Amino acid sequence: MTGRNERLLGAGGAIACFAALLIALIDPRAALTGWLAAAASIAGLPAGALILLLMTALIAGRWREELRGPARLLGALWPLAALAFVPVLVGMAAIYPWFGAVPHSAFAGFWLNPLFFAARTIAWFVLGWFVAARAGGDVSEGFAAGMLIVLVLGDNFVGSDWLMTLDPKFASSGFGLQVISFDMTFALAAMMLLRLAAGRVRYAGVLGGLLLTLLLLWAYFQFMPFLIIWSGNLPENVGWYVVRESTASVVAIVAAAVLGGVPLFALLAPQVRESKRWLGWCAVAVLIGKAIEFAWLTLPGRGWLVLPAWLLSLAGLGCLALFVVLRAARRVEARA
Repeated sequence: MTGRNERLLGAGGAIACFAALLIALIDPRAALTGWLAAAASIAGLPAGALILLLMTALIAGRWREELRGPARLLGALWPLAALAFVPVLVGMAAIYPWFGAVPHSAFAGFWLNPLFFAARTIAWFVLGWFVAARAGGDVSEGFAAGMLIVLVLGDNFVGSDWLMTLDPKFASSGFGLQVISFDMTFALAAMMLLRLAAGRVRYAGVLGGLLLTLLLLWAYFQFMPFLIIWSGNLPENVGWYVVRESTASVVAIVAAAVLGGVPLFALLAPQVRESKRWLGWCAVAVLIGKAIEFAWLTLPGRGWLVLPAWLLSLAGLGCLALFVVLRAARRVEARA
């Protein structure tokens, strides 16, 4: 892509983001919730990539050669992800029903405090940026292991903060793991596409096997919370799924299941895992499916304007993310 096209991509992304935020003049709750869904998915790219990058420092293998370059490129998205959450923090009162409400428990009163919520979000992005900067070079196994533990715990907490607390009465100990599986699968699909676009894939079977593994984890973490809540007949938690009984929500989760399930079963075949062409199609399907799943976790019950707000936000932030990654790739090539 030429420099001019890159600038057009960045400008188009900025215009789409501005249009998405303009919807807040009509319905702040819908507009900012749609923005939150897009911002959470974009923030998942550097988070998932950094977790995988630290894992390559601990587990030797061919996957290290395939993932290190793309993971470092996605690390350039930390500042954009942080900026994407500025409207969320500014508009917390419109997004989260717990803001200004009487807490339903003592712990909720402590944890769902606006200043503490904002501090945790800011701390997460500072931590991610710091670790990504350090992990860009060679790191010791001790540093990688320690930071991997911290990042997984941090991703678990902020994922629950951003999305699970949209319903303050809903509680699931597996929700954070569900979000982490989304982040890692989402990031791996993006890294695979970057690697394929550069024409530098040497071990396609390794990438295919890794994507299959993450899709199996995704399927497990997506299904188990539903099974536990259904089998335990937990009324407050069942209500979270009842909100998602609308036609649009059902269509969304079916689409996400197909976009994740078809690649999962296809990757069981060695011919698919070792084919660069099929890996590309699987990665595209997974990328779209995970974006829809972030929306499914976030949008239900927020009115009809939440859908165009999400689509504009996702298009805008997605274009800006691609712009940032392309610029980062140019800098890497210039230094080579």
